[in-house]
Amino acid sequence: MSTSLIFQSLFAGLTNSFVYALIGIGIAVIYRGTRIINAMQGDFAVIGGMIAVFGLVSLGLPYILAFTLGLAAGAATGYLIDVLCVRPMIRRKADEEAFLLLTIGLAVAISAAVLYINGREAHLLPGIGGSGSINFAGAFISVHALFLIAIALLVVLGLWLFYRRTTTGLSMIAASVDPDGATTIGIDVNKMRALTFVMGGTIGALAGILVTPLISVNYHMGLALTLKGFSAAILGGLTNPLGAVLGGLVIGISEALAVLGLSSGYKDVVALTIMVIMMVLMPNGLLGKAGRQGG
Repeated sequence: MSTSLIFQSLFAGLTNSFVYALIGIGIAVIYRGTRIINAMQGDFAVIGGMIAVFGLVSLGLPYILAFTLGLAAGAATGYLIDVLCVRPMIRRKADEEAFLLLTIGLAVAISAAVLYINGREAHLLPGIGGSGSINFAGAFISVHALFLIAIALLVVLGLWLFYRRTTTGLSMIAASVDPDGATTIGIDVNKMRALTFVMGGTIGALAGILVTPLISVNYHMGLALTLKGFSAAILGGLTNPLGAVLGGLVIGISEALAVLGLSSGYKDVVALTIMVIMMVLMPNGLLGKAGRQGG
């Protein structure tokens, strides 16, 4: 097996890792701020990618405006889910299982809506930096993939600073941990929860926009992204965006090694088997109990 082939597989695995990490980060953000497990995070990515394609191709917008439109669509979807679905359920004192079923139902509904509106067609966006690539040891990684990795790392850094250094970030955590106590000290719990869904929707849409130059966006892409992102979030401790990056690296690199040693058809089996084994050995995630409180 040639060195260039090994590096090529690892580059692909590294790129996939940060896509999964971005989905996992969105899941972690929503869970941290609401204690709701969001089973439709990958569908935020579908919305962001599809709207960006619509803005670029159908409306003829410049790339940056189409990019922004996709992000806005993800943010707006997150806000509407909170206002139209989550708040009424909270008022009726729904339990955790009901919210999980809600997000599963929304995932199916969004996929069906995209299928109805767009059909089975898949679409690509141009990459950031065009179609350029960098050669390393005979293997190539696209410039867009490097931008994707850099943006994902910036998102993690931004969230770490947001949750630790800003009043809004601390208020969001307080509103999640003890809504009644947060209300007594003047925190608007509804506003904090809405902001959490807006952030989760925006991060999901960002993942979709960044992955669409690499993988064609289509109506059924959301489920696969959700499963991989959820795996990354679980490995990282579910509440910790940094942990989601580590979890994404485990899943993505495992897939790359599976492709090298076996067949590409086994990559999902190998990656998820490794995840199960690691969760049995480390049930609190890769960063342990302390990492579950990080961010």
